[in-house]
Amino acid sequence: MRGLSGRSVKTQLRVFGIALLLLFPVVAASTAWNIRSQGRDIEALTLALGPAFDANNAALIDMTEANTTWSQVMGAAAPRSQALNQNEVLGDLDAVHSAISSPALDNRHHRQYDVLLTRQRTAAQAWYRAAVAAEAGIDGAAPGDSAGEVAANREFQHFRDSNRALRQEIGRQRDRAREGASDSAQVLFGVELLTLIVAMLIVLVGWRMGQRSISGPLDRLRRVVSTQRDGQRDLQADTQRGSEEVRELARDFNGLTRANTVLREQHAMVLLAHQLALDVARGVHGAPDTEQAMRLVCAMLGEGLAADRVLLYTHDEAGQVDERTQWHRYDLPDVPPLPPSLAGEVQKVNDDLRRDARVFAPADFMAPEIQADPRAARFARATGAHGLLLAPVGVGEQGLGVLCVLMVDSPRRWRSYEIQTVQQCAGYLAQAVVSLRLSQMQEVQVRRLTEIDRQKTDFMATVSHELRTPLTSIQGYLELLEDGDYGVLTQEQLHAVDIIDRNTARLRGLIEDLLVLNKIEATGLESSLQELPVDDLLAGVVEMLRPVAERGRVKLLREPVEPDLTVKVDRGQLERALINLGSNAVKFTPAGGRATVRAARRDGAVVIEVQDTGIGIPAGDRKQLFTRFFRASNATAAAIPGSGLGLAIVQAILDGHGGRLDVDSAEGVGTTMSVVLPLAGDRVGNDPEPVAV
Repeated sequence: MRGLSGRSVKTQLRVFGIALLLLFPVVAASTAWNIRSQGRDIEALTLALGPAFDANNAALIDMTEANTTWSQVMGAAAPRSQALNQNEVLGDLDAVHSAISSPALDNRHHRQYDVLLTRQRTAAQAWYRAAVAAEAGIDGAAPGDSAGEVAANREFQHFRDSNRALRQEIGRQRDRAREGASDSAQVLFGVELLTLIVAMLIVLVGWRMGQRSISGPLDRLRRVVSTQRDGQRDLQADTQRGSEEVRELARDFNGLTRANTVLREQHAMVLLAHQLALDVARGVHGAPDTEQAMRLVCAMLGEGLAADRVLLYTHDEAGQVDERTQWHRYDLPDVPPLPPSLAGEVQKVNDDLRRDARVFAPADFMAPEIQADPRAARFARATGAHGLLLAPVGVGEQGLGVLCVLMVDSPRRWRSYEIQTVQQCAGYLAQAVVSLRLSQMQEVQVRRLTEIDRQKTDFMATVSHELRTPLTSIQGYLELLEDGDYGVLTQEQLHAVDIIDRNTARLRGLIEDLLVLNKIEATGLESSLQELPVDDLLAGVVEMLRPVAERGRVKLLREPVEPDLTVKVDRGQLERALINLGSNAVKFTPAGGRATVRAARRDGAVVIEVQDTGIGIPAGDRKQLFTRFFRASNATAAAIPGSGLGLAIVQAILDGHGGRLDVDSAEGVGTTMSVVLPLAGDRVGNDPEPVAV
């Protein structure tokens, strides 16, 4: 049993199948034999022995009745015409013959019964002859003394003896048939019971064997799986017990466990490699210069990959090695610089590797097929490399150098995650080098631009100052001429002096704008903030703009303002901004037009609007409105004078006050400039009150 439980389930099933197959034919044959034997006995009882026995008894009864009737006739107790029922007796004997002739009886019994039946038939026929003869001589003889009567009695006795002998023989055979049928039934029951017992034993043995070879080992294997799931990853399954399939499953499970262990170890190594790459990325991006970044990459790769040496060769645009960085094990000396024949190959190796998007990572760098290359042989002599991993360093189309990870004591099979880590680190290094170089270039450019801007600012300040001095002298002499200090001027001369005076004023305004912008850029706004009523501020601006509006025949309006509406600003700076906006409104409005100045509280802020009905601003020019020296295309086309600095100055002043300038304009309709400033004091956030116009 123990040996069979170790066999395969297929073998066990085959054994039990054969056992059952052998059991069923034996049981079936035994049952069939018993059923056949019982059938023969029952057939003999029902078709032969039973009918023969009954017919034989009927013959005896009919014969006895005939003899009794004959005796009565012979004793004159009955009339002579009484029938002796010979036909019934002979019919009964024919029925006996028909029954004992049945195929249910064998030939031996046929012959035995035929002999007894023939005797009985002969005795019956002889009795009838004697009885008839005795009846014929009944008149002359005394009753019981005639020879016929004696013969009849003798033959009747022979009949009875033959009938009894046949009845006994049939009875014995019938009893044996009954016993045979009963024995067959008992044997059949015993066979069925034995079959059931044997089948139950086979099932029990099969169940026990299945439990020992399948369910038990599978349950143990399930417990092992559950234990592994709970954290004990290295637990092994039992491969010595159970069926061959279960033991094979246990072996496969153990193999899977070992494979999972290897995968976990590899996964841990991959995670360490990824962490190394992330550490390198953080390190190089935080390095202050390229030299430190390269030293950091070499050191971290060498320690993280447990290498013997890490070399980094970078080259310039001409392909010459311009820098060499190395890291090595503490017990190894530094590698000397590459010989010129190898140094000139660095760029070519970088180009080859980057062109094919690959690395060079032989497990054994000293293999004959590799050392057959002269460059490999020279590199091995120069560095002592026995295992080598070579990766290109570059960004885009720009190659920077070659990163080499070396083993000097033995070959090394480089794992895919190690190769990927080196490639990632080479990429991070290339990005860092390019970024640091760009940063250095940007610093140089920033220093240069800063110097240029400072020189430009100084130049603008100097030029503006130097221009303002002669303009003051020119304007003074113009006033002397206009006052007639050098004689009375003609009308044409006065007109010329007036033109000179206007252009001198324009030039002075331009110089003043340049000085303001230069000061803002150089030192920023130096504001002296004070809380001012908006109404007073707008009144002063309108009064300053009124002469200009009158000369241009433009109607200048100021709408009423809330008396308590105040802002905290530098008065001079804000007045300059509003004068610039107002002068633009008057200047760009044709004669007969209107310029309106208003102010109101809106959404927790003070909004000062300068609205005109002038030429408007083309939609395509609005994005450049605050660019220095920019003028709208329709203003240039109309030859309206201006420097293009006014709005830039307004924007700078409002930025310094925490405000903004909103523009709403339609070409040919007019423009609205909205100055938005925070409310002064605790009125910020109050709902605006309606303003009467």
